Amino acid sequence: MAFRRFVLRLADMFRSGRREEDLARETAAHLSLLEDEYRRLGMTPDEARYAARRAFGGVEQMKDRHRDARSFTWLDDARRDLHYSARLLARNPIFALTAALSLAIGIGANATIFTIANALLLRAPAGVADPGRLVDIFHTDEGDTVSEPVSEYASYLELRRRVTTLEGVYAYQLELQPMSLAGAAGAELVHGNIVTSNYFGVLGLRAAAGRLFDSNDSEAPGASPIAVLSHRFWVARFDKDPAIVGRTVTLNRQPFVIVGVASEGFQGMSVALPDVWIPTSMAGVTARGRSAGRDPALQLRVMIGGRLRPGVSRRQSAAELDVIGRALQREYPDQYSGVSWRTVAASPIPGSLRPLVAAFFGLLTAIVSLVLMIACANVAGMLLARATSRRREIAVRLAMGAGRARLVRQLLTETMMLFALGGAAGVWLARGLTTLLVTSLPAFPVPVGVSLPLDGRVIAFAAMLSWIAAALSGLAPALHASKADVVSALKDQSPEWSDRLRLRHVFVVGQVAFTLVLIVAAGLLGRALRNRSVVDSGFDPRGVETMSIDLSLAGCTDSTGPAFVRAAVERIRELPGVERATAAVAVPGPGGRGMMLGGLMVPGISPPAGQRFFQPIWNIVEPGYFATLGVPMVAGRDFSGADRAAGEAVAIVSESAARRLWPAQDAVGQQMSLQPAGSAVPQPARRLLVVGVARDVKSSALAARDRGRPPIVDTSPLLMYLPLQQHYTPSLMIITRAAGGQELAGAVRSAMTSMDPNLPIVSVQRLDQPAGPIQLQLRVATSVSGSLGFVGLLLAAIGVYGVTAYAVTCRTREIGIRVAMGATRADIIGMVMRQGMRLVALGGAAGLIFSAGASRLLTRLLFGVPPTDPATFAGAATLVALIGLVACWIPARRATQVDAMTALRRE
Repeated sequence: MAFRRFVLRLADMFRSGRREEDLARETAAHLSLLEDEYRRLGMTPDEARYAARRAFGGVEQMKDRHRDARSFTWLDDARRDLHYSARLLARNPIFALTAALSLAIGIGANATIFTIANALLLRAPAGVADPGRLVDIFHTDEGDTVSEPVSEYASYLELRRRVTTLEGVYAYQLELQPMSLAGAAGAELVHGNIVTSNYFGVLGLRAAAGRLFDSNDSEAPGASPIAVLSHRFWVARFDKDPAIVGRTVTLNRQPFVIVGVASEGFQGMSVALPDVWIPTSMAGVTARGRSAGRDPALQLRVMIGGRLRPGVSRRQSAAELDVIGRALQREYPDQYSGVSWRTVAASPIPGSLRPLVAAFFGLLTAIVSLVLMIACANVAGMLLARATSRRREIAVRLAMGAGRARLVRQLLTETMMLFALGGAAGVWLARGLTTLLVTSLPAFPVPVGVSLPLDGRVIAFAAMLSWIAAALSGLAPALHASKADVVSALKDQSPEWSDRLRLRHVFVVGQVAFTLVLIVAAGLLGRALRNRSVVDSGFDPRGVETMSIDLSLAGCTDSTGPAFVRAAVERIRELPGVERATAAVAVPGPGGRGMMLGGLMVPGISPPAGQRFFQPIWNIVEPGYFATLGVPMVAGRDFSGADRAAGEAVAIVSESAARRLWPAQDAVGQQMSLQPAGSAVPQPARRLLVVGVARDVKSSALAARDRGRPPIVDTSPLLMYLPLQQHYTPSLMIITRAAGGQELAGAVRSAMTSMDPNLPIVSVQRLDQPAGPIQLQLRVATSVSGSLGFVGLLLAAIGVYGVTAYAVTCRTREIGIRVAMGATRADIIGMVMRQGMRLVALGGAAGLIFSAGASRLLTRLLFGVPPTDPATFAGAATLVALIGLVACWIPARRATQVDAMTALRRE
C-alpha cells in the first residue's frame, strides 16, 4: 500500500497540469455546494459566497495542502526553481556566458588531467576479456622505496608452477625490441614484443585472422619461429590482407611464419604499441650482449601478470603470493633474499611504477584545482553583485512569507544550473585540451598509444566536481542575499557600501592568492626546465644529433662489425654540413646510459668496503667522440686509429675518476685491470693502459645540483671510456655535429642505408632537445602551470576590476562631495587605487605564504632551483602587482570623470 502511494505520488509529478485542473474543478464544486446551502438558509448571493469561503478556509492554503498530500513538495519546488532559474539566466545572457566560461576553463582543465590519469591508472588495457580479473604481479626488495617493475623470467616460471589462485600466469618484455623486417626496398624497422606462449590465452583474446599463440607451441629455445601481427600493423603494412596468415617473413635475418593477427583494439598490456609479437622461445633472435651457452629466455627481464580464478579476490591471491615468496626465500636464499610479491589491478602503467605516475598527476591536479578555485571565487563575486541588484525582489519574497531556507534553496538552484552549464562546457573543452596536451608531447623512441575516451567515469568526475564547486561557491552568496533587510530594501534604501563589499573582498583576496601560487609554480618549473639546458654539464649539445642503430639487425658479427662502424663514420664525415662525426654506446644527458662491463681493479687502491672491485660506468666510443661532443681532454690523448683489437688495450678515464683513483699522481700511464662480467665461463682479467683524462660530463640533474657549490665528498660515478675497435658491441649511436645547426638526420640515414639496406635506424634524437622522463614531466608541468597561470591572472584581474568598479559606483555621491570640496584628480585616483591595491597586497601576502609551502611539493623537479627562490617569488609578486595596478587604474580614471552636481542630485 505504501509503495503504491509512493508510485502514485511520483507519477503525479509528470501530470501536474491535469491534476491542477481536477483540483480547480473540485474546489469550485465544494464552494458551489456551500453557497447553495447558505442561499437556502436565506442569505443573499454575495453573503452566501463570502460565508462559503469563510467556512471552506483559505482556498490557496487548501490547494497547497492537497498538493503536499498528492505528490513530493520538494520535487515540485525543484521543478519550479529550475524553470525560474532558466528564465533568469536567459534574461541575463552576458552574465550566464561569462560565468559559464570561467567555470568551463576550471572544470575542463581538471577533467583533462583526470581523463589522462584515468586512461593510464584506472582503466584496464583495451581489448582483453573480463579485465577486472587481470592483475599485475611485481616484487619488492626489502628496504627499497621503489619496487622493481620487471622480474627475471625464472621467477615467472616459479610463480606459474606454484600459484593456484590464478587461472593463468603470463609474462611479456616491457621494452619493445627493435627488429629488422626484410623487404624488397630494404630493411624496415618494426617493434617486437616478446611474450610467453600463454599470453593471448590468459588475456582471453581472439584472433582477427589465423590463430594466436597457445599451449601447443613449444617453449624450447628456437622451436617456435612464429609471429602474431598487431591489427594496426596488419592494416598499415599489409593492407589487411588475410593471405598474410601462413606467409614467411624475415625478422632479424630469421624466418618467421605469421600464424595470425590480434583482434582490433588490442595493443598490448602497456602504452607501447608493438607491431609484432614473438614467443619467448625465439628470444635468441633479439638476444644481444647476453651470456653465451644459456637459454636466451632465461636472461629476459619481464613483466608478470595473471588472471584470477572465478570467486577468488585479489587479496586472496596476494596472500598466496606472499606464502610463495617466503618459500622461495627459503629455497633460493641467494636469489630471493628479502623479496616479497605484490599484486595490483592490471593497467597500462606497471603496478610498481604507478605510485610515481600517480604522484605526478597529483601535482598536476593540484595545479588545475587552483584555477578552479580562482574561477569559483570569480563566480561567487559575480553572484554577490547580482544578488545586490535583486535586493528588492528578494525582499518582496521575504515579505510574502517565503522562508529563508526556501529562498536559499532557490538561489542555490540558480547556481547549480550555472555550474551545470559550466560543467557541460568543461567536458566539451576537455576533449580539445586532452588532444592538445597529447600532441604537444615530444616524439618517443617507440610508438606509444593511449586511448583517452571521455567515458562515464570522466563525466561522473566532472559532474561531481561541478556539484561540489557549486555548493561551495553559491552557499555564501545565497546566505548573504537571504539576510536582506525587508524594510530598507522595499524603501529602496541601500545599506552601507562597505558592508556589501566585505564578502566580495574576501573572494578577490583569495583569487589573487591562488593566482600567485600558480605563477610561482610556473616560474619555478620554468627555471628548472631552463637549468636542464643551460647548466654546465661538461659538453656542448648544440647541433649534435644521435642516431641509434643495431648492427646485429644487419647481420654484423664481432669480426665484421668494427670495420663497418669505422667505414660508416668515415663516410658520414664526408657528408656536406657535417662538422664532426663519431660512434659510441651512450651519450651524456638524461637519456645517456653507460655499460656495466665488469669489475675494475687498480694496483695499490682498495675498492669500497665490502666490495671486491670498483664498479665504474663504461662507455665504448670511436675516435673523435670527445671532439664531437665538445668535451676537452684534460691530459693525455684521444683514441686513434691505431687502437685496434690486436694492439695494446687502452682506456680513458674521467677527471673525477682520476682524482679518486690516483689523487696525487698523473693518471696517464697508469695500469688497471678489467674483470669481465656476465660470462658463463670465468675469463681472465684484461689489463688496460690509461692514455687520457677527459673532463667530467654529467646529466643535467647532477650539474644543477652541483652548480655553484663544490661537493664536500666526491660522489660522482667512475666514468671510463674504451675504444670500440677493442670492445665491439652491436648497439650503437652514430653521433654527428652539424655546421651551422643543420638537420643531418636524412643525409645520415641515406648514407647508412646505402652501406647496408638491411640496417634499420632505431631512433633519432637531438641532444639539445632531450626527452627523458624527468624532462617530460618538467615540460608538461611547466606548460600546464604557465598557461593556467595566465588564465588565473586574467580572472584575478577581472575580479579586482569588478570590485573596484563597483566600489566607485557605490561611492559616486561621496566622490562628488569630495570634488565639490576641492579634491584634485590625483586625490580621487589615489583613494580608489589604495582601496583596490589593498586587496591585491593582502592576496599577494597570502599567496606568498601559500607558495612557500606549496613549492616544497615541487622539490623533486626543481633541479638547481631552491623551492623558495627569491627571484621567482619577487617576479611573480611584481607581475601580480602590475596587473592589479592596471585593473584598479581603469575604474580610478573613470572616477575622476564624476560630475559633482550630477552626483549630488542622484540621492
